[in-house]
Amino acid sequence: MNATASPALVSIGLPIYNEERFIDEALRSLRAIDWPNLEIIVCDNASTDATGEIVRRHAAEDPRLRYERSATNIGVIANFRRAADLARGDYFLWAGGHDLWTANFVRECVALLQTHPQASLAFGSSRWIGPDGAPLPRESGWSDTRGMAAAGRFFTVLWGNMHPIMGVMRLSRLRACRPLPNLVGGDLVLLSELVLHGDFLHAPAAVWSRREIRDETHHDDKIRRYASAESGISRSRLSKLFPLVRLPLALCGVVLRSPLGAADKIATLATLAPSLALRYLVGRRRPGAG
Repeated sequence: MNATASPALVSIGLPIYNEERFIDEALRSLRAIDWPNLEIIVCDNASTDATGEIVRRHAAEDPRLRYERSATNIGVIANFRRAADLARGDYFLWAGGHDLWTANFVRECVALLQTHPQASLAFGSSRWIGPDGAPLPRESGWSDTRGMAAAGRFFTVLWGNMHPIMGVMRLSRLRACRPLPNLVGGDLVLLSELVLHGDFLHAPAAVWSRREIRDETHHDDKIRRYASAESGISRSRLSKLFPLVRLPLALCGVVLRSPLGAADKIATLATLAPSLALRYLVGRRRPGAG
């Protein structure tokens, strides 16, 4: 960063619904981030609990925080999209209303992006915590894609977890992609498109604590949540019966629209179907991997 230039604006989008239990702690954590030029956009998806009251109190204390409430529940994905649409920064971070971040999270990620102008996003190390904030005996590794060809980056995302979706992105690169799709695995589709246009960089000193608040002991538990009416993700009868049916087509579309050469596109598409089948089988045995 040029010492004479103003620090880039970083927008943090916080899509929430009924987060009264943890939202105070999450907002305190975000407000403690040490980047000097932040905006925090809280998109409340028509919460029915005390979430709004807590957020308004924080907004009254901190002019960087904007509270945007929907009149009705617009669905999870639409609320995530709204948070990104309202962002005004050079960089953007989606945040969860029950998670925590180290104070250096944004600084470490932005520093990497500024020294690697072709990268799409930078993500921190992730750890799991329980409802009480105590560490859980779970680990979530991920790979930095520097030095990989575009097709290699694509399959790194396919086989990785989805934690980089909560990393710091170049907002211009995010907006050059198609919006986060309203389907099960939409985060995988968006990350796959982002990584084909630039690297994902790991900032090991930045730490995101992902709070496990659901008792989902099996892969099918997560799929049922995605298919629920409250999530708004699987709306049609076909999608409710087969929640993953649209994912392969969406990923094929990403490959076909990508800057890959013709030979790489053919090879990637030929490898994609068996890779998805194997990933599904592995994911059923590895709860919480997404």
